[in-house]
Amino acid sequence: MRNTLQREIVYNVVMQSSDHPGADAVYERARKVMPKISMGTVYRNLKQLAETGKIREIRISDNTNRYDKTLAVHAHFCCRVCGKVTDVCVDGNINGPCADFGGKVESTDILFGGVCEECIGRVKEEA
Repeated sequence: MRNTLQREIVYNVVMQSSDHPGADAVYERARKVMPKISMGTVYRNLKQLAETGKIREIRISDNTNRYDKTLAVHAHFCCRVCGKVTDVCVDGNINGPCADFGGKVESTDILFGGVCEECIGRVKEEA
């Protein structure tokens, strides 16, 4: 994979984000650095960066993808009200379930869904 200025900008946007941005958010942030970058370029570079393991792609149930700078094994929580994605610590050995058949976990996608604390607070206030 050839390193280009566009790819570097997209990569830096993800690496500087803590909110698990989607492609649209990456595009808007990248345009602040390179106003003429196209949405197609952002999509292509996000895909290539995820395929090469430089960033992590999170597939959300509403058929959107988010991107994460943290490559270590961890889970995510997606709020069904506001759409915010946050990291979740999972206790236990993720390799455990594969030990019985001798497999080795090389990647995992654990996504919890529900309502975040902020949205629960807003729902209580509105009631």
